[in-house]
Amino acid sequence: MGVEKAELIKMLEEAFFLEEQAMPIYSRHLKTALFWRGLNAATREQLRIQLGILEKESNRHAKVLGEMKKKIEEDKRNVF
Repeated sequence: MGVEKAELIKMLEEAFFLEEQAMPIYSRHLKTALFWRGLNAATREQLRIQLGILEKESNRHAKVLGEMKKKIEEDKRNVF
């Protein structure tokens, strides 16, 4: 069983949109939560570093999704 090209492109577009929209929201909420939770400085720093890694990975994932979409759009097959 395969997935038709149009449906696969649609799924990739939705995944890309979620990736692009979710990270800034998560980041904003987590930064606010860290400030108000009363965590010690070392823990806040660890969490800040991990959040930075998460942001970089999210950006990398969005790029991969975009590249996949482009390859599928250029492919002559209609089912994957």
